[in-house]
Amino acid sequence: MNPVETNAARLGSMPVRAPSGLMGRTARQLIASQVALSRAFDRLLPCSFRTDGSKDFKQRIVPSYLRPGLVVYDIGGGARPCVDAVTKRRLALTLVGLDFDEQQFAKAPPGLYDHTIVADIATCQDRQAADLVVCKSTLEHVRDTAAAFATMARLLKPGGMLLVFAPSRKALYARLNLLLPEHLKRHLLSVFMPGQADHLGFPAVYDHCTPRDFRQFAHRYGLEVKELRPYYVSSYFSVAFPLYLLWRAWTLIARAVAHEQAAETFVLIARKPRPSANRSDGLGTGLR
Repeated sequence: MNPVETNAARLGSMPVRAPSGLMGRTARQLIASQVALSRAFDRLLPCSFRTDGSKDFKQRIVPSYLRPGLVVYDIGGGARPCVDAVTKRRLALTLVGLDFDEQQFAKAPPGLYDHTIVADIATCQDRQAADLVVCKSTLEHVRDTAAAFATMARLLKPGGMLLVFAPSRKALYARLNLLLPEHLKRHLLSVFMPGQADHLGFPAVYDHCTPRDFRQFAHRYGLEVKELRPYYVSSYFSVAFPLYLLWRAWTLIARAVAHEQAAETFVLIARKPRPSANRSDGLGTGLR
């Protein structure tokens, strides 16, 4: 996150009490029933509308790019890095964490990070240090996404891979997030999603957080886009089944019209090319 967001983020991450007592139990039971209905309805939809992008990124995509001995930079992972301790030991990975909030590192499993950098992603000066850069649910909180992409491209060694997961600015919940006051959003999260309020409550700005913009940033900073994978599901409206049905109708229509630009969340996979072996100055051709 950026310095201008620090105070707001700290206030936003403070826990808010969920309803308690009989009223609280009744509310939780009602919400659970609505979520169950929403999930049951989703089983009627194609698989492409049911895959959770956040889980797919952490459980399948990131592990598929891990190799023994890699240096992995986790951008914004803080307390919730994308690599667990067992995987790190098994593959002898070097894990470097970069986060603006030092307190987040204190909440991470002890000893998981080999090195931590407390800095704004847009200003980090490390260069060609990473075999793999992973960035999950972070860029929506950054005010200058282009600068963040420039930093991540610099961090990569030639041949290194960049894996980014982000919510789309075009998603309906993102648009509501930008409109609602922070205190109201925190209260709604504490009531309807109490188990996730602490890590979903950070202020978000969604600067250029769209599939099209991320493609353009990758190309601008010399990265080859290997894949951009859109996802069309999120949990925000599942707490009210009638609202969820309306939202689902919206996503079906939006996808038919806007394709990947209608994604709720998306993953960008990009590679930093190695220097060409056929440069005109003779470098890399075996000439001395």
